[in-house]
Amino acid sequence: MMKCLVIGYGSIGRRHAEVLREMGCSVAAVTKRADADIPAYVELAEALDRHAPEYVVIANDTGLHGETLARLAGCGYAGITLVEKPMLADANEPLECPAGPVYIGYTLRFHPVLGGLFERLKGQSLWSLSAYVGQFLPDWRPQRDYRSSYSARRMDGGVVRDLSHELDYAQWLAGRWLSTVASGGHLSALEIESEDAVTVLARTERCELVTIHMNYLDRIASRWVLANGCFGTIRADLVRGTLDVNGAETRFALDRNQMIRAQHAATMAGNDARSCGVPEGMSTVRWVEAIHRSIEQRRWVDELSGFQDAIRSMR
Repeated sequence: MMKCLVIGYGSIGRRHAEVLREMGCSVAAVTKRADADIPAYVELAEALDRHAPEYVVIANDTGLHGETLARLAGCGYAGITLVEKPMLADANEPLECPAGPVYIGYTLRFHPVLGGLFERLKGQSLWSLSAYVGQFLPDWRPQRDYRSSYSARRMDGGVVRDLSHELDYAQWLAGRWLSTVASGGHLSALEIESEDAVTVLARTERCELVTIHMNYLDRIASRWVLANGCFGTIRADLVRGTLDVNGAETRFALDRNQMIRAQHAATMAGNDARSCGVPEGMSTVRWVEAIHRSIEQRRWVDELSGFQDAIRSMR
């Protein structure tokens, strides 16, 4: 029985714990919540000492990810770590990882529709790739006031960080981003500090025209990808569970817990090409930073310039 530790016990932390228990793991949490339904510790060092986990899930607020990774390293933890997306809130934040393997929780890589799209695009020439995601922020966590969530905060929230799944899978499908420009900001009446709608244009290693739109505004939740190339046109609808290849549609059964379960199994095994490692995770963190910089400065930003800035910050 694998011993697992979930750091942070909000909605996503609880879901990770639920799935890990279904997988037969022994699960504990690091949280200050008094209503935890599994063994819980307030201090990380105590949890590592008493529970002795082989597998750690970092599911606290994005702004705490870097600090938590460094604390795991400082405590000598050397097991497997899965960090909820995005890996860091700031591309210039120093990164210190524990000794064992570290992966980033981009669960949509395990979505059956996106997996089907990935298989069809392998080795294909891409002319254009478009992605769209939108959902009304107050509907995300109905049991919690959206204004008090981390999504509402400027420093570690906003659609670009919250919905960075699109930035990750765009690179998974079309190669690492090379340059980008973006427009958007806080456009609605939502009572938040962060941006609520952004459109991104980018060039990647395998595609000259990548467009991504993300928002907190859609009252009808939407998430889809459209790819054009020598193969024709493929449309993947992640909400409806359909993959349409030149008019021929295939429908997939959807189960969010199954995607999380598949991700944990892949992370534990360490040999699944769908898993997102640190270099890919940091590429997405740099893209998030570049998008914010582009909106502020109203200009194109190259991936290389962001990487050089990150290197300088670590010296």
